[in-house]
Amino acid sequence: MPSLLLRYLGGLLLFNTATGTANVSFQQCHDDCRELPRIVGPTRPSDEMDALGNPIPRPTRSYPYHVASTEKYDFPRFCELGCTYFFISSGASMLRSLWQSDKSTLQICMDQCDDNFRYNVTVGYNDVLETARYECRDGCQIGLLRCQPGYYCVQASPSETKSHSGGDMLPCPAGTFRGVAYDQVQDCVPCPPNHFREDVKGKSLSSCSKCPANTSSRQRSISIKDCLRCPAGTMSSAGTSCKCITPQACDANQLPFPADAEKKDSVPYIGRW
Repeated sequence: MPSLLLRYLGGLLLFNTATGTANVSFQQCHDDCRELPRIVGPTRPSDEMDALGNPIPRPTRSYPYHVASTEKYDFPRFCELGCTYFFISSGASMLRSLWQSDKSTLQICMDQCDDNFRYNVTVGYNDVLETARYECRDGCQIGLLRCQPGYYCVQASPSETKSHSGGDMLPCPAGTFRGVAYDQVQDCVPCPPNHFREDVKGKSLSSCSKCPANTSSRQRSISIKDCLRCPAGTMSSAGTSCKCITPQACDANQLPFPADAEKKDSVPYIGRW
């Protein structure tokens, strides 16, 4: 069906105009669309409800759903298109500006699928386009489960007031990171003690910078200013905790003599304040 191909190619063109979206999670989403059994779907118009628990409307007239399930059409590629829409929706500001700002990443993606596969036929229903649309929406939901590194994904759940709640892919805040961990997509990992990260979208532990030597910081530090000088009598190498220079250096009874006052500014200082 030429119209289906044109809609698919149009989606790929949109993907190629966005930057920073091609990554391992994007490829995994594509692979999941081809793998059976699939983590979402494949959803068909004949199903009672979709993967989010929303009822699928019945067509206005009976139609041979089996036509859409033949091998004539490569429907998983429309699931792949949903993956494309999802990762663009999360990272491309040009798409955010086209839709209402209060919509989640998942809803923007599924709206793109619905808009792309609009049709106007005399019977008022087209099972091939409907199947392509649901495949595309499946791809959006798979994208949410294959959250992009540097982001965390709030999973969608049925809602009494709208089709679903949640469904957003958001940047990991400063002081945190998240790599490719598909069993942990809803939370970012804090930078460990004696490390900091000032920017958002950290993708690995190496995204966290080490505190300079002779300083230390708490977990989830967001600035080098959080790296504080080691207490007197202790020292550290970069990215490690402060330790006593000698057993005697951390002795509570060891205090500086007035004649040694100038040593308080030394790094490291052997003694206690």
